[in-house]
Amino acid sequence: MKSKHLIFVIVSVLVMSCLSIAGPGEQDDLYEQYQTFSRVVATIKAYYVEEVDTDKLFYGAYTGMLQTLDPHSSFLPPEEKEDLQVETEGEFGGLGIEISTDKNGILTVITPLEDTPAFRAGVLAGDRIIRIEGKSTKGLSLRDAVNQLRGPKGTPVTITVFHEDGKIEDIKVVRDVIMIQSVKDAHIVDEKHKVGYLRLTQFQKRSAEDLDKAVNDLLDKGMQALVIDLRYNPGGLLNTAIEIADRFIADGIIVSTKGRRIDEQVFRATVENTYPDFPIAVLIGARSASASEILAGAVQDHKRGIIVGMRSYGKGSVQSVITLQDGHSGLRLTTAYYYTPAGRLIHHNQNNPDQETWGIDPDIEVKVALQDEVDLWKHWRDESVKRSRELNGAGNGDEPKEMKPLPETQEQLEEEFGPLNTPLEGPDEKPEKPAEFRDHTLDAAINALQGMMLSRERAAVEAEATAK
Repeated sequence: MKSKHLIFVIVSVLVMSCLSIAGPGEQDDLYEQYQTFSRVVATIKAYYVEEVDTDKLFYGAYTGMLQTLDPHSSFLPPEEKEDLQVETEGEFGGLGIEISTDKNGILTVITPLEDTPAFRAGVLAGDRIIRIEGKSTKGLSLRDAVNQLRGPKGTPVTITVFHEDGKIEDIKVVRDVIMIQSVKDAHIVDEKHKVGYLRLTQFQKRSAEDLDKAVNDLLDKGMQALVIDLRYNPGGLLNTAIEIADRFIADGIIVSTKGRRIDEQVFRATVENTYPDFPIAVLIGARSASASEILAGAVQDHKRGIIVGMRSYGKGSVQSVITLQDGHSGLRLTTAYYYTPAGRLIHHNQNNPDQETWGIDPDIEVKVALQDEVDLWKHWRDESVKRSRELNGAGNGDEPKEMKPLPETQEQLEEEFGPLNTPLEGPDEKPEKPAEFRDHTLDAAINALQGMMLSRERAAVEAEATAK
């Protein structure tokens, strides 16, 4: 009887807390629902065949509630809340991959973080993880998958992946402490016209400072224009995205957020720390999301530069981390949407088939085939391994290894998991690959910047002639 009384007290506290938030018209309906909830809990505790862990029961209820909202809202048990904080600080242990689940619930790699074990081992963006240590991931929660993939530094884990090109592989990855470097590969990509290039892989706590260093180094080398590559950038911290956009925009709105129960917030640019007004091009793709879209949208609406590539992902929702009364667990809750300076909604509601516009549309569209994306990612990986060897010497144990294809077919896997990505379409004969990899999106951006610089030069000459 005492345990039932305790359960009723816990549920009563939840009821009173939520009723204080609800409006007068909602309270009666909510109270009835919470009465049912308390009866369900009490019945499980009283009649379930085995003793029930009350914390586990409630955590499961909270998790289920949040899962009904959207893919980005979740309940955060104490250990998961701590993990979230560690990840945003930019250092954590594991393989070095961002993972989620697709619309069919299949564990999917959003992006492998560069210079990490997974990246060097050959894990690609878009890979479906179908086995971990030989065990199926069907029905595995995101949290449980993370727990299985993480582990002590130096320990191996084997994952079975279904690549987007239809190939199935076992990949063995040795875990390591992941140090995220968000600004990568800064160099002069066009010596004749002094066009700089850098990739921003995530928006982390140190990203703005890292960007300052990279841009200043490029300016010292004579940079006249810059390509900012946001392809495969899944986002990160809102404040960092605003800081970085502020480096390129001297005045006006960067982004605004609007929610149902929270006040509208408008974030504006300041003159302080703004870079010189050199031409810029921003590269985006279908996996550029969240903070990436904030930066691209601000650049586009302010006509500060050109956007090149394919339409972005459309993840324009704001998640607030709300700590609960125990001080340890919390909610990661979608509370608002992002809007560009021109008032465009970024978010793509995948449950609304009538929504036609979302994300950021490029000014210059460059369509790429799936194989082009795979080749680009492999090119980045190979360049990363090359740099690692140059810095650390060959034979560091992280070189990509040849993996033996598994005997399973896509058809066999779809019997277990449901629909997977369709393999590449095309003729049976593979076209002869060019001797040198070509990044057509980058080429288009460089050509556009050359045109912008030429236009500026002509305008300056005309202005000088008019002044005389």
